[in-house]
Amino acid sequence: MLPRTRQLIADKKPIRVVLYGDSISEVKKGWNGGAKMPESNWGAVLVKRLGEAYHDSSFSIHHFAIGGQNSYEGLGRLDYLEAFKPDLVLVAFGANDCCYHYLLPEETRLALTSLAIEIHKRYSADVILVGTGGDNPLKPFFKHTDETVAAQRQAAVEVKVPFVDMRTAMLQTTENGKRWGAFHLNDGNCHPNDAGHQAWAQAAFTVTQASLIGQQP
Repeated sequence: MLPRTRQLIADKKPIRVVLYGDSISEVKKGWNGGAKMPESNWGAVLVKRLGEAYHDSSFSIHHFAIGGQNSYEGLGRLDYLEAFKPDLVLVAFGANDCCYHYLLPEETRLALTSLAIEIHKRYSADVILVGTGGDNPLKPFFKHTDETVAAQRQAAVEVKVPFVDMRTAMLQTTENGKRWGAFHLNDGNCHPNDAGHQAWAQAAFTVTQASLIGQQP
């Protein structure tokens, strides 16, 4: 898995990492995905950890994310990914599929399989699918969360790319919602705060690292 990224590391060449997703991955003036500063967003934390793990390589983070978009809306702007010249793309949708611009889980699966296939086909980039972190199970407002995560995982299996089960990671981190507010903007919010972005980055790093060294994530 992740053959392009692995080769670039071996060749000691720069690696361009792109977060392709919704508001949690969006960094713009006044908004950093819920984090206080751009460098606290999970993408920035992830590339910092990758740089620490692979000292001879340089990783840069690029945000291709728009708040409020679901997986199909993300698919609709695939052409614009070209400008980022990506090497490794983390596709992180799903929250809005469940709570704002609803999609059926099967629609989410189809959109993500199309995204993963086309990103590799058009740009020769590696892809990791990142599942939704979801909402607080003690104050739920998402619909069909479990089914959507299952659809996201199925998409990753179908196209043979790594999958970050962010839902499981955040449930473990928050003790099944008991400490949700410690890792999110508040008890009823799906956006991670700085601590939550650290947890997102750790989950993504674990899967990325395992994939790079040939282990099962």
